[in-house]
Amino acid sequence: MKASMPARANEHRSPVPRHPHARLLAAGAFALAAVLAAGAWWWCTIPASLQAAPGEELHAVGAARDGSASEAPGAAGMNAGGASAGCPPGPDGNLPAYPYAGEGYARVEETGFVSTAARPLSTFSADVDTASYANLRRMVRDGAWPADIPAGAVRTEELLNYFDYRYAPPEGDDLFGISAEMADCPWNPDTKLLVMGFATAPAEPAPETGSNLVFLVDVSGSMADPDKLPLLQEAFATLVQGLGENDRVSLVTYSGEERVVLEGASGADRQRILRAVGSLRAEGSTNGEAGLRTAYDVAERNFVEGGANRIVMASDGDLNVGMTSEDELHDFVDERRGQGVYLSVLGFGTENYQDAKMEVLADHGDGSYHYIDCAEEARRVLGRNLLANFTPLADDVKLQVEFNPVQVKGYRLIGYENRALADEDFLDDTADAGEVGAGHAFTVAYEVVPVDSPFEVAVPHLKYGRSDGDAAGAGDAEAGASGGDGGGGLAICTDGSEWLTCSVRYRPAGEDVTQSQARVVGRADQTDEPSSDWRLAAAVAECAMVLRHSPHAGTATLQSARDLVDAAGSEECAEFARLLETLALRSREPAASSYADGGRLNR
Repeated sequence: MKASMPARANEHRSPVPRHPHARLLAAGAFALAAVLAAGAWWWCTIPASLQAAPGEELHAVGAARDGSASEAPGAAGMNAGGASAGCPPGPDGNLPAYPYAGEGYARVEETGFVSTAARPLSTFSADVDTASYANLRRMVRDGAWPADIPAGAVRTEELLNYFDYRYAPPEGDDLFGISAEMADCPWNPDTKLLVMGFATAPAEPAPETGSNLVFLVDVSGSMADPDKLPLLQEAFATLVQGLGENDRVSLVTYSGEERVVLEGASGADRQRILRAVGSLRAEGSTNGEAGLRTAYDVAERNFVEGGANRIVMASDGDLNVGMTSEDELHDFVDERRGQGVYLSVLGFGTENYQDAKMEVLADHGDGSYHYIDCAEEARRVLGRNLLANFTPLADDVKLQVEFNPVQVKGYRLIGYENRALADEDFLDDTADAGEVGAGHAFTVAYEVVPVDSPFEVAVPHLKYGRSDGDAAGAGDAEAGASGGDGGGGLAICTDGSEWLTCSVRYRPAGEDVTQSQARVVGRADQTDEPSSDWRLAAAVAECAMVLRHSPHAGTATLQSARDLVDAAGSEECAEFARLLETLALRSREPAASSYADGGRLNR
């Protein structure tokens, strides 16, 4: 009887029928109502400033960055709009603290000013990589603030070389056309900015020779993300359009084990190539060593005499089996590169991306390094620039700039820190340097201190040398002693017509004989109205210095960099202008993270 009493009481107070399931539903409804009531009371105790919805909070932050709540919907910059043509916007939201702690970037020590009297020569290797810019674009699109971006991820030369410039083509038998333009430095009133461009002739297809392309694809478990293997598979549809019947295509994969999926297929057999690529699935660990060995073996078996023989490695660089360190990868590639097979690298992905390893592979494999952050970049690298990226034109390309101490007190090479060479390496044909492809161009920038500038350049005390103050007089005496013909002494030009001489030394691809050419830069190359190309290069340099917290940045800001860019110049310039606007907007508020030095390798 006692057990049935509650049921009878409920029957009189509630219309709920006497069924077990109905009683459970009623009890649940009462409990839910109690929870909601308690929640409403708790919410009312929270300050109104903390009650904004996540989306409203993001818009409020955007409004605070430009000082207007009405403009908040557009304040997300590249997140809200197209980051680039064909590159979709990333998620709109704040990144976690230390967002790139799992990524690996090499520490780069920025080059400072050098006294011309102490060291008139500046020697380095050419570089045509573009990975740093696309990687930076990925970070900005995903919501990174300026302080979030690892300093090691910003390589100035790769930012400079991402863009197309209107440089003069080569003349006669020269492989390079050399342009030079010098004007007042935008961030330092006491220096000049010299921008030099090195252009090659447009690439021409050679269907009668063909190419031997071995695609080495990382199919480990870390490549399963949509911006990794699936993006690469999509990109192949662009790649195969540029192949012909004389091209040979091989596909090698690696994860826990390596596998030859396709070997020596005709470039005209596009469906077969696409089916092989489409069948790839990501799983397992990452044994890059085994994959590299197999890829080199396949490339050598299918070697095309007189053609382009190249391995194209696609990975996030997260090698965790076999060779895993930069030193091991460096030694292995050094050992294999002498057989006429080049190694280029395509980087993919986020969070665990190992940029330092990818750069080592490309630099020492005599190839180029590109980062693929979206389908449009894949079309750019594997479609529009396919010949330039995969067809070698010149090997071991070195540059040596000799500054005239009568005109130049000091100088600073902007970027190319990890491409520096010893001065004696310039004439040493066994010293390795960069490869430049047919149709490639690259840009070099110097901050130059005129001899009459108040800007101070530290000069080491030389017991047997001379100081800057003695340079002009010594130059006059030595020029007179030599009779001006360069024989028997130093011929230093004192009339201002020569500030420096830039020499380029290279070996045409497939040849053993080294060639060289030179360009004098002087008064004729100075201007008060610099070109849009010069302004773009200046903007890139300013952007890189600000993001790297350079001690040489002077008055440079992200906004001043934006002001230098002609957004109407090209689609790429318009995208860069938007990127700078976004970063400038975000820099007006303290970032959530002060992480500036980068990932694990930047300690």
